[in-house]
Amino acid sequence: MTVKLIIGDIRKAYKFLDNNSIDCIITSPPYWRQRDYGVDEQIGQEEKPEQYASEIANVFSLLWDKLKKTATVFLNIGYKYYREEFLLIPEMVAFEMKKIGYVLKNKIIWYKPNAMPTPARNRLNNTYEVILFFVKNIGREVYYFNLEALADLFTQVDDNSLKLEDLLLARVEDSISSREGRTGIVKAVNSKAIKVYWNDGSEQIFEFAWEQKEAIFRCVLCNEKLNFWDIMLQYANYEKFSCRYCGCEKLPIPELPTVLLPADSWIYVQKSELIYKDRITNAKESKKYKKAGILTSSPAGRLALTGEKIVIKRKWIFPQPLIADYLKEKIKEKGLTVNQLEKLMGYEYTAAHWLRKDFSYWGKGGSLPRPTDWLKLKTMLGLDNTYDRLICDLVAMISTVRRHPKGKNIGDVWEIATEPYEGEHFSVFPKRLVERCIKIGCPPGGVVLDPFAGSGTVGEVAKKLGRHAILVEINPEYKKLIERRCGKVETIEGN
Repeated sequence: MTVKLIIGDIRKAYKFLDNNSIDCIITSPPYWRQRDYGVDEQIGQEEKPEQYASEIANVFSLLWDKLKKTATVFLNIGYKYYREEFLLIPEMVAFEMKKIGYVLKNKIIWYKPNAMPTPARNRLNNTYEVILFFVKNIGREVYYFNLEALADLFTQVDDNSLKLEDLLLARVEDSISSREGRTGIVKAVNSKAIKVYWNDGSEQIFEFAWEQKEAIFRCVLCNEKLNFWDIMLQYANYEKFSCRYCGCEKLPIPELPTVLLPADSWIYVQKSELIYKDRITNAKESKKYKKAGILTSSPAGRLALTGEKIVIKRKWIFPQPLIADYLKEKIKEKGLTVNQLEKLMGYEYTAAHWLRKDFSYWGKGGSLPRPTDWLKLKTMLGLDNTYDRLICDLVAMISTVRRHPKGKNIGDVWEIATEPYEGEHFSVFPKRLVERCIKIGCPPGGVVLDPFAGSGTVGEVAKKLGRHAILVEINPEYKKLIERRCGKVETIEGN
């Protein structure tokens, strides 16, 4: 991983950055009227706080084109007491950032348990700062945000309390397999599967799972593994797939494990009549919503009125644009138009959505063919078997109120102690704080920018976590501090 240092004022040095090249910004500009860093025209010495907020926003206006569409910004701005008044400077900055096109997603409270004490006796000590989390407003949200990268902070969920026998007689709904929805009931279970008796008299076996699994892919040229984000970020930023390792533009191949359903004996319903039951797990029922009889968006409200059920879902989580591109290739090979495909399929305004790429986290216009549609497409377009399992592998899952299987969302209050630093720089980021922002907001192998680098903490942590870093620092005296943290760095004069 590389660390590059640009010596100069970011308001001039931004010209040395390539457009559409930055995945994440993590920075802490000089606070307003906090201290003088001994450099002419430095930010932080403005006459009024409103001017300071405007100047910070101006920096990010200059950086707009340098950021990828999927970029994230973590901006640490401190509050200020001025003439005994507590000034809402972070909020002033947030409003100015909104004016130039940034969306504020969170105001993260960085609580400092070892905050510097104050001699003041006429107010409470200020023990926190804020991290403003922004993304670009480009009409739709397409930013990288990987909360699962902080799995070490989660309390894992134990679902072992559920017995397979509890699934017997559960109501089953399937709106995925075909356009005609169907309902059924669980007639039998074994160690990893359920047997469903459908309302049309047919029976079917499904693997049972608590969650969908992320599909892993391989590049057809360099054979490197590619995950969901490796592929989706390419589509979001460049509107086409290319391998982040070798640049290959051929669509990748899924690498899915083979799952064999157990052959052990089935446990059958011990009743002559098959009657649905509304409760499967021991999830707490809300009598308040049930009594009111109002179907709300609250999970507890929905559970109170509709009960629990089993739903049939696709087994794999994967980038929908791959399927869109694959179908486009095959349609072109057959010399068909979208309208012609619609007629062959017997649909209206359906097949066109299979070719759109705004899906999943980032839109609702695109869609995936159902397994029955896929079988028709294989015949009409001569599809091979490459993506069959992505479309056709199904699992049965409980629809209920439960904690996320990967753990509770860590929330927007972060307790992180400040860290001592022996160098000549007064204000340094705690490494734990930077690490958390990088893991959430910058993909592995991505580029992190700190336009107010100081002693280089962002560069040090980025390098450790497998990201590239670009540091911009106005004071050339800090170069030695940065090299002490980051080792040898490529240096550019940016004024």
